[in-house]
Amino acid sequence: MIKAIVYNSKTGFTKEYAKILSKKINVPCYNLKEIKNKLNKNDKIAYLAWICAGNITGINKVKNKYDVICYGAVGAFPKDENYINTLVSGNGIEKEKLFYLRGGIDFNKLKGFNKFVVKIVGKALESKEKENKELLKVFNEGASFVDEKNLEDIDNYLKTVF
Repeated sequence: MIKAIVYNSKTGFTKEYAKILSKKINVPCYNLKEIKNKLNKNDKIAYLAWICAGNITGINKVKNKYDVICYGAVGAFPKDENYINTLVSGNGIEKEKLFYLRGGIDFNKLKGFNKFVVKIVGKALESKEKENKELLKVFNEGASFVDEKNLEDIDNYLKTVF
């Protein structure tokens, strides 16, 4: 049985997903920073984290220490098979264990370098994505796409594993 949902959240979207999933499967959820005293080595977990430059943040802190049943990668972009393949290869995980969850952008919670990078990405998108007004709006104004429905695939996967 899975012991916990572990999450790493920057602006709160991943934390929201972790709490929803935690309630759905009736296991606790913990922030990555607090698991040292809560979990034992090789405990079975689901790991959810935000994406930064193609990397699932904090993955190296859990990947070889815990038995990670699946990963939830939370990002601002719409779900895209090519992007998912990039996440799989860039993070060295099995595709069937990765679930992409669209989170969002909250400029009120972003700070420093991260806020700067998101603004740069938004400017870069303006020149490429003129037809994708929704994506431009997300990177210029922020948005949340957190929805319990987005967890259906990961929830079903966890049910089939256990």
